[in-house]
Amino acid sequence: MTTDAEKFDQWGREWWNPAGKLFSLHRINPLRFEYFSKAAGVLAGKTVLDVGCGGGLLAEEFAKAGSAVTGIDLSPVAIEAAKRHSQESGLSIDYKVGSPLSLVKEQQAFDIIVCAEVLEHVDDLASFLKDTLSMLKPSGLFFFGTINKTIKARFFALFVAEDLLGMVPRGTHDYNRFVKPSILKQLLEENGVEMRELKGMSYDPLKLEFRISNDTAVNYLGYAIKG
Repeated sequence: MTTDAEKFDQWGREWWNPAGKLFSLHRINPLRFEYFSKAAGVLAGKTVLDVGCGGGLLAEEFAKAGSAVTGIDLSPVAIEAAKRHSQESGLSIDYKVGSPLSLVKEQQAFDIIVCAEVLEHVDDLASFLKDTLSMLKPSGLFFFGTINKTIKARFFALFVAEDLLGMVPRGTHDYNRFVKPSILKQLLEENGVEMRELKGMSYDPLKLEFRISNDTAVNYLGYAIKG
């Protein structure tokens, strides 16, 4: 898996600073976890793989819900931050530096696989998803959240979020890697996984908060099921 993970090596403890460079992740984390958990139903006892887990914000929520969580990321700095915070939180999470391909070799299978805010950082999305989805059990759930490849997304996710408001560090995203839902749907189907729902995650500048919506033109999330 080739990503621009090197960008995240510089952030260190920023992962768990809700007022720091990654504050927008802290804003959307409760929202996306609530959406994923409602779709999953009972999480206790489920095996969960968080691909591109970063500092572990989402992985910890699944662990708190009773899931057996594995988190992987290409950034050693992010994994170190994730390990440190999970220990401070008293949570047992299996964090590893690596890609889906490296984990495939361990022949593990998961009830739930999560790719949140990672698909837009991947060079070869087809290979990435092939490796990732091969580890999903039959009838398993695939949760995703990423950025659409639209002019509106280019304006809001790049110019407004990075340059104007500083919601994420400048240079975090590359428009060329943004993913159209139609492309994601096609790649999922090629791997025997059916997209079941697609929702938008919109930012309300007046309330300074994100919300689930039907507008998928910028950020979107959803889930799919393996046949």
